[in-house]
Amino acid sequence: MKRILKNAKLIDVEELSINLRNIIIDNGEIIDILQITEQIPESEDIIDLKEQYVSPGFIDSHLHIESSMMPPLEFAKYAVKHGTTSALVDPHEIANVSGKKGIRSWIEQAKLTPMDIYIGIPSCVPATHLENSGAEINVSDIKEFLNQSNDENDQIYGLGEMMNFPGIIHGFGDAREKVDVAISAGKIVDGHCPGVIGSELISYITNGKNDGIVRISSDHESTTASEVIEKLNAGMFISLRYGSATRDLDRILPDLIESNIDFQHIMLCSDDLSPDELYKRGHVDRIIKQARDIFLEKTRMSLEETTCKAISLATLNPGKYIEPFLKLTNRLPIGKISKGYKANLVVFKSLESIDISYVFFNGEIIVKENSIQNEIPSFDYSKFLNSVNISHKISSDEFIIPYNGVKSSVQTNIIQTTPISLITKRIKIDLPIIEINGQKQIVSNPDDDILKIAVFDRHHKTGSHCIGLIKGIGIKNGAIASTVAHDSHNLIIVGTDDESMAKVANIMRERGGGMASLNNDTLTYFPLPIAGLMSSDPIEKIVENYNNVKKSARDMGSSLENVFMTMSFMALAVIPEIKITDMGIVDVNSFKFINLFDEEN
Repeated sequence: MKRILKNAKLIDVEELSINLRNIIIDNGEIIDILQITEQIPESEDIIDLKEQYVSPGFIDSHLHIESSMMPPLEFAKYAVKHGTTSALVDPHEIANVSGKKGIRSWIEQAKLTPMDIYIGIPSCVPATHLENSGAEINVSDIKEFLNQSNDENDQIYGLGEMMNFPGIIHGFGDAREKVDVAISAGKIVDGHCPGVIGSELISYITNGKNDGIVRISSDHESTTASEVIEKLNAGMFISLRYGSATRDLDRILPDLIESNIDFQHIMLCSDDLSPDELYKRGHVDRIIKQARDIFLEKTRMSLEETTCKAISLATLNPGKYIEPFLKLTNRLPIGKISKGYKANLVVFKSLESIDISYVFFNGEIIVKENSIQNEIPSFDYSKFLNSVNISHKISSDEFIIPYNGVKSSVQTNIIQTTPISLITKRIKIDLPIIEINGQKQIVSNPDDDILKIAVFDRHHKTGSHCIGLIKGIGIKNGAIASTVAHDSHNLIIVGTDDESMAKVANIMRERGGGMASLNNDTLTYFPLPIAGLMSSDPIEKIVENYNNVKKSARDMGSSLENVFMTMSFMALAVIPEIKITDMGIVDVNSFKFINLFDEEN
């Protein structure tokens, strides 16, 4: 039976206009769009929208669902309420902990959600050779996922973000082979190339062939407008990120507007979105509103034009990006309201607030007045529990930074955090040598915000760990710890003293992962039993637990709104400039380990 959406203010994301129309839907497809004066077909299913606005369903062009601390089925319950009907999802967080079974779990859940979750097979598990990961996804695994002819493959749009840009540019390892496998299968390859420009950018985009053919198609790591423009000119799609960890959109979009660029290859993405932000502010709808406000401030366009423009970046453009995959799998196109397109639609009452009244997915009402209309099935997560595997009780001695030289002070390489960014700076500070119980060592100095940071392998009981120093966390006593530590998600701890660091590390080891703060022996604990990354609790409970542990860290002296989010990226050795893994301190620019001290010790 045909469904008719009558008296709809249709948002035209190509013409950036709004027109009163009647929309005819049949079997999940938009089959006609009629002038308001034209005769509509007979139907028992007519919804009079009374001149509410109708947009194409919102698309997140790059997302790691795990950062919401919920698995896909739980995440979808809240994302669809905010108009998200499609997302390009890279499950490399669960893959780094649980390997192929984690990816397959995401594919299975994607088929059960009331939105299109398209899966990119993680390209870099582990992200580097400079850490111990819970699993490895190799070339043969990627071939297995991409080349099998079954329903599972139909959910896979391509290869997830190729973070190993040095491997692509310089031709070491199997990075290029992984891209070739995806291209041979007719799939899309997402990119990740922060700061890569010039001849190295061309090498990266062409997968080392330098033949002018774009093989790695997107990037979401640009931090300046000039970098975006160079990548656009080279043929890439660019996702402007507005997540919880970093908000490049705010820095880049104003300059792009002033540069008067063509926006047809610009998309919006959240990348990593915390549960409290999803709960309080929304998903793609919140990014659209932020982009719209920037267009309003920086242009002479009207509210109508700027809203249409912002929506086009989250509908039309990502729809174009994923179109090759949709054609390959005989799916309807997405991203605009037009004949022959999939009937994924968002209905809202005002341009200012984008307050959603209906969400249609495959032509069916999924959300009505903030209420999901169909029950979302449950899922068995038992195989992803008990993922913290540290065989021994961690002692305070393991956090000692020994010094065997003769100087009274030594210059050290310290990780300096950057507010609302994944970028870190390598700074050098002369620190005094302290002798404790006959042992010369470096200690934390909370008064100067110089703290110890440690990463322990939590996957294979190897005992592998590294201790470094960090500035920018700000706690004045005790320690904090988490098993959310991108991308291998080992156990990461920051603290003011060795005893507190050992205590909180052992709490995490015994309880199976999550986040914890230890403030003068007062524990605040946020359990994340699913792979040490997620919980299947309702979002309200997750947000409550998350807020409690963040508040505890602020009570310990940190000025950061979300110190756990900041800490979680300190082990991500593919984002410049300096990071720490369980195997050592990493100079990301050279992709090599460096010493903590500038002198041999």
